[in-house]
Amino acid sequence: MKATSTGLPIPLLNLVLSGSYPPGTSDEIIVSEIEAVKAFFAERNVPWYWWLGPNHRPPHLAQLLEQQGLVLDHPLLPAMIAPLPPPDIGLNGGLKVWLAATRSDLEAASRIRHVAFRFPEGAGLDYFEAMADDWLAGNPARLFLASVGDCPPAAIGALVVANGLPGVYVMATLPERRRCGLGKAVLSRILSEAANEGHRFAVLTASRLGYLLYQQFGFEHVFDYTIYRPALEG
Repeated sequence: MKATSTGLPIPLLNLVLSGSYPPGTSDEIIVSEIEAVKAFFAERNVPWYWWLGPNHRPPHLAQLLEQQGLVLDHPLLPAMIAPLPPPDIGLNGGLKVWLAATRSDLEAASRIRHVAFRFPEGAGLDYFEAMADDWLAGNPARLFLASVGDCPPAAIGALVVANGLPGVYVMATLPERRRCGLGKAVLSRILSEAANEGHRFAVLTASRLGYLLYQQFGFEHVFDYTIYRPALEG
């Protein structure tokens, strides 16, 4: 179990990941940890989610969460995997995709992420530039931007390799530039980079908007994350 908090009023940036207790762990111990997590976020006064994968232990952990005031959130969050290299699906001409190399690239990416994810006003405005050294180092995290011709960047996506497995993260396109093929162009570049480095598979978690796009690139639904939230958050 791992609890993290950005302190921002965005539930998915304040979260608890997984839950896998050793066999024989008493319900009393688990409940005490659930209460400690609730206190952790209450001190920061932020909304938050608890993610459960399909193999959580004990099997009745979800019931313990519910007993401690958490409720099931909808919809479920699909985890997907695809073989590499990606299929050639044909991309729109006139699109540009590049690896973030400057602070201005990071600032543009933060703006795209803020707008596309509908973050509250003033929240997460410097997400990428606040970690400039990590994003510009090129390893293990690589950030890509895309634009239509010489227009300002309007889409982003990231490749992060962890434990030898490449993952696709923070795919986002400005609303006014959707259906231009930018998401396809970014994803194609990310998957091609991973394939060129010898990786055989790539993974991601899919939003409702991105699910059909990922299927076009051969991603298959493996399992769902179950998401719980405090009952009083509406």
